[in-house]
Amino acid sequence: MEQAPEVSSKIRNPVLEKNIPEDSGLREYLAGKEETGFVKASIRTTNLIRTHEGSDNWPRTLLLMPPITLSEGTVKRVIPPLGLAYIGGYLESQNIPFDILDCVVEALHEERLISDKTWQYGMSYDQIRKYIENYKPDILGLSIMYSSDLHALYEVAQIAKEINPKIITIGGGIHLSIYPKEVLNESLIDGKPTLDYLIRGEGEIRLAEFIKNYKQGLIDINADGLCGWNNGKIFLNPQVETIKNLDDMPFPAYHRLPMEKYFEWNVPFSPYPRGKRVMQLYTSRGCPVGCTFCASTNFNKAYRGRSPENIIKEIKYYQEVYNIDEIQFADDNLTFDRTRSMEFFELLKDCNLPWCTPNGTMVNTLTEEVLEKMIASGLYQVTLSLDSGSVKTLKQFHRKPVNLQKVPGLIAYLKPRGILSHGTIVVGMPGETIADIEEGFDYTRNLALDSVAVFIAQALPGSELYEKAIASGTIDRFKARIIDTQQNLINLSDVPREYLERRVREFVAEFNQVVRKNDPETFDKKYAKHKDRLRQICIGMAHHNVDGILKAYESSPVETV
Repeated sequence: MEQAPEVSSKIRNPVLEKNIPEDSGLREYLAGKEETGFVKASIRTTNLIRTHEGSDNWPRTLLLMPPITLSEGTVKRVIPPLGLAYIGGYLESQNIPFDILDCVVEALHEERLISDKTWQYGMSYDQIRKYIENYKPDILGLSIMYSSDLHALYEVAQIAKEINPKIITIGGGIHLSIYPKEVLNESLIDGKPTLDYLIRGEGEIRLAEFIKNYKQGLIDINADGLCGWNNGKIFLNPQVETIKNLDDMPFPAYHRLPMEKYFEWNVPFSPYPRGKRVMQLYTSRGCPVGCTFCASTNFNKAYRGRSPENIIKEIKYYQEVYNIDEIQFADDNLTFDRTRSMEFFELLKDCNLPWCTPNGTMVNTLTEEVLEKMIASGLYQVTLSLDSGSVKTLKQFHRKPVNLQKVPGLIAYLKPRGILSHGTIVVGMPGETIADIEEGFDYTRNLALDSVAVFIAQALPGSELYEKAIASGTIDRFKARIIDTQQNLINLSDVPREYLERRVREFVAEFNQVVRKNDPETFDKKYAKHKDRLRQICIGMAHHNVDGILKAYESSPVETV
C-alpha cells in the first residue's frame, strides 16, 4: 500500500517557526501546507482502496451544523452556515445531490443550560435523531466553527452511528483541521469510531471528490487533507493545497437554507444592523497578519481575494432573489489589497446598500482616500481592530501591527460624515500588567469612538497563544474549549481574575454612559431600535458589552471613565 509522503516539520514563517512548540498539532498542520510549509502539491499520490460496492446512484448526503454552545450572556447571532453553504454550492456545480440542516435556525428559541453558565441552543438531540432517522443519509457531513461545539459534533456523530453504523460520518472546521488525531481519538465510543473521516481546510473540492469516489465504492486514503480510520488505524494527510482562484467557486447555496428564518431573527454578525434583511459576505480568504491569539490566521494564512466583478455579481444576485437591504462583510482583511478594494468600492456604489465591517478592519490599511471610497459606496460603520491602546501590548503580546497614532485622525474624518466607528479591545494577555491594561483603557477613552467592545483574552485552540499555554501547562485542552471572552475563566496573565473582570465591566459601562451623554443622537442611531430586545437576544444574562449599553440608557451619565 502506498503511503502519503511525509513532510518537513519546518514552518516557512520564521516567527512561527520560532514560537510554535515542537510536537504540536499546529506545527504539524502549518508545516504540511503549501502556503506555510516546505511542501509542494506535487507530492500528492492517489491511493484508492475499495471499501464497499459501488452504485449507479449518488449517496444520500446530508450536511449538518450541530446546535451551538455559548457562555452565559453571549449574543445569539444566527447566521447561515457559510462553510456548508459554499460546499453545497460546489456540490451543485458537480451535480451531486445533498441537503443542509442548520440545527440552530430550526430551533433557535430552544435553550438548554448544560453546565454552570454554559448554554446550548438549537435542535435537541432527540429532534436531530428523528431527522436523521427520516432522512436516512449515506454520508453525514458535520461542520463546526468553534471548539466549544466539539461535544455537540461528537454527540451527533454517535447518534448517526446508533441509527445506522454504515452511515459515513465526516467532520470539518478549524479545530478538526488542526487537531485531527485528537478529534478522531476523542470520538471513539467503546473503541469504535463515530467519526470516520475528517476533511482539513477548504471543504468544497475535497468533499466533492470524496463523494465521487464513494459512489464507486472507493476511498482515496492519500487524498489531500483527508484524515480518518483505515483498518483500525488513524491516517493523517496534510492539507497541502488551497483554492487559488476564488472566482472559480460557485456562490453559497443559500437557496437550500430557510433564509426567511435568519431574516426574521435579524441578529447577524454585527447584532445591531440597520437593515432587516442582512446578508453576510466574504470577499476574500486568508490573513497573513498572524496575531498570537487568533486561530483563523493559521487556518487560512495566505490572502486570496475575489475579483470586484465577482463580488458585485453575488451581491446583485442577493438583491434580486432575497431583496437584501444590508451587507455585512465578514472578511478578516477587507481592505488588505488597496488596489482591489478601491476598485470594489467604486463598483459597490451601484448596489446602493448600507454596509459595515463587523469582523474588524486593519487600521494600517485605512487612509482618507480609502475611507472616502468606502463612505461613497454605503459604509455606515467601520470596526477598527485596535486590540489594545498600548504599544507595548500590541508589539510584545499581540504581535499586531496597529499604528495607534493614526486612529484619532481616522475617527475625526469619519465623524462629521455620519459614519460610526467601533473599536475592539483584547485584555489579559500573558505578560500584560495592570499598568498595560490601564494604559490601553486611557488611550481608548480619549478616542471619539461611538462604541467599543472589550474582550478578555482566550487561548483559542489553533492559535499560537493556545499552543504556548498548553506547552507551559497553564491550561489543558479541555478547559480551553470553554470559550468565554466575558469572564477570566483561565487566567493567562498575572492580573488577578476578579480585578480584570471588574475593570472590564466598569470600563464598558462608563464608556457607554459618556458616549451617550456626549452624543445621544448618535448613540440612539445605533442602539435605540434594538435596546428593547437586547436581553432577549442574549442567552441567559446579558454580558458586560450588552449590559453596558443598557446601563447607559438606565443610569445617569458619568463625567469620566
